[in-house]
Amino acid sequence: MEEIFADQGEFTTGDYEEIMNKASCLSLVSNAILYWNTTKISSIIENLRQRGEDIDSEILPHISLLPFKHMIPNGAYFIEDF
Repeated sequence: MEEIFADQGEFTTGDYEEIMNKASCLSLVSNAILYWNTTKISSIIENLRQRGEDIDSEILPHISLLPFKHMIPNGAYFIEDF
């Protein structure tokens, strides 16, 4: 069975249960990306500060945790039926 994701954010096929399953999976992937970005950005800021870089704490709330170009959330995933 092949599942294809990222149809411009639209679920174009499936019944209600299948659409809800896809939405739940998309939510899980989005949350994983946010967690990964938060962890990596925190680590990068800590490393920069340890090297003596002046990182103004007032600008940190303005850094977006949503970029995902380093991730591949879209594509074809092959899932075998059990």
